[in-house]
Amino acid sequence: MADWSKLSIDISSLIHGELSVLDYIRVGAVCKQWNFACKLKYHCPTKKPQSPWLVLPDECDTTTIKFFSILEKKTYKIPCPEPMIHRRAYIGSGHGWLVTVNDTCSMHLLNPLTGAQIPLPPITILSFIEAIQSSHAHSSIKFIMGQQVVSSFESLHHFFFHKAILSSTPDADGDFTIMMICNVRCQLAFAPARDKAWTSVSTHYGDADVMYHNAKFCMINYDGIIKIR
Repeated sequence: MADWSKLSIDISSLIHGELSVLDYIRVGAVCKQWNFACKLKYHCPTKKPQSPWLVLPDECDTTTIKFFSILEKKTYKIPCPEPMIHRRAYIGSGHGWLVTVNDTCSMHLLNPLTGAQIPLPPITILSFIEAIQSSHAHSSIKFIMGQQVVSSFESLHHFFFHKAILSSTPDADGDFTIMMICNVRCQLAFAPARDKAWTSVSTHYGDADVMYHNAKFCMINYDGIIKIR
């Protein structure tokens, strides 16, 4: 009888590419070898189109992430990746990855299934935002956006981070770009994977939405003008 636990990583990856998200989670619980294959940093859990899962807030449980399957109309909980991420806000998603930001505005891409995390450039690189650390040891960081001072993370999340999307799956080659609508004026900023800075895009009108289609970023502003980049 074949020992399935000794399958090579390459073959395991081919199998994972044919699984649903839920089956992928179950496979990782079969044995240590299969769990290791599921936790590879840049491993794509599935290459097949999937119905979306929604991330649900759960302030009472800091050890798991709660998801809602739209197709199955069921709620699932999976172990929270290390380091713990329950205090982060989710500002976007794409290709199975979440765009997260914490209370010091450090940004990461997170794969909630594998636990893989990819750091993103700090937002303080952008010319229209500045972080100021108070002299008090336990005080939070304050952010200055133009003439406005924001002292709480909740306010910054509400006024600054509007949406973030990915051009493609983050993988070992790192060939992807992230586009973000940010600031009170709903300005665009983007960062290719290998860059260490955000690049702001100057616009006359704030952008209401952005999507990625046919290898192009498509934006529509509040004046109804569609732009392609």
